[in-house]
Amino acid sequence: MWSLLLFAALSSGPSGAASLEQVAAAIGAAKAWQVRFTQRYVPAGFDQGATERGSLTVAAPTQLRFDYEGDAPRVFAFDGSVARLVDPAAGSCDAVALDRTTWSRLPLATLLDPGATRAAFEVSANGRTLRLVPREAVPELEELVIDVGEDGLPVAIVVRDASGNRNEFALSSWQRRSQPPAAYFQPSLPGAPPCRPEGG
Repeated sequence: MWSLLLFAALSSGPSGAASLEQVAAAIGAAKAWQVRFTQRYVPAGFDQGATERGSLTVAAPTQLRFDYEGDAPRVFAFDGSVARLVDPAAGSCDAVALDRTTWSRLPLATLLDPGATRAAFEVSANGRTLRLVPREAVPELEELVIDVGEDGLPVAIVVRDASGNRNEFALSSWQRRSQPPAAYFQPSLPGAPPCRPEGG
């Protein structure tokens, strides 16, 4: 599940063909965004999969926070250098340090930086759909396909890994928000400080 949560994305373009630069401009039009998301994980060979829902917060330069709702609420967040998964029910907090190379596997964060995206991916566009293929093969990510709405913000994202598993995101109701404090993207278990990567 940790690898599944490392993926989520953005996209671009007010009209005509989509582009990475339009994505960055659309997202950069607000200090932060709050978005509703539906995530469906479909294993290879299947047409249906498990569905989860929640709220996503995006803030420049590369900050993300997914708040999963339902019977097993948890938080996945990236503060620009460390990704954390906090599961209160399990009493666990896992942290992984990501550098400019490895956070290219966080498409939503990556698309805030078109230069880093083009360095890490072969990018093609078909109308309002972007397709990103890693320049160097990695098992967790074979391709990323992003559909862009008329307002230049992403509406659908499909992440496919080398085994054929799909992680599908539907994004809706993009709302402008003020910049959250840095601690918002450094979640922790109740009463505990944010967990740190091993050796960190």
